[in-house]
Amino acid sequence: MKKFAILAMAATSLSISGLPVKAGLGEATTKSQSSTYDAWCGEKGNDCKVSFSKGKITVNDKHSVDFDDITYITQNVENTWYFKFIFGVEYLEKGMDEPEFAEFIFAESRAANRFWRDLKRACRQCKDRDSTQVDVDVNLKD
Repeated sequence: MKKFAILAMAATSLSISGLPVKAGLGEATTKSQSSTYDAWCGEKGNDCKVSFSKGKITVNDKHSVDFDDITYITQNVENTWYFKFIFGVEYLEKGMDEPEFAEFIFAESRAANRFWRDLKRACRQCKDRDSTQVDVDVNLKD
């Protein structure tokens, strides 16, 4: 009887191990690993294409910065006779003495909201100047 029970368990485990594993969030997971936006770079009217792909933010398919080199991001909304959404990116690459700052400008709110979402995803470890920064000093000595 023991041999039958062991054989049944072995057969069950082998049949289960052959099934594909479903992990993550299933159908909610997006298929695309990159996003591309038409924006203005630096100032209104300076057309550029900005993409988030392969761990980099890239402008016009030629200038790029690694996500890890982004030090902070900003978001501003200006309400003149039309809305203007301005996103700032400060970055410090290896070999640079001082950080540089870039601006991406949008007039359309839906594209601006998607861009902000992707920018925050790209900059998970950097400081968001629009949020509250709290420093906590923990002293573990007795």
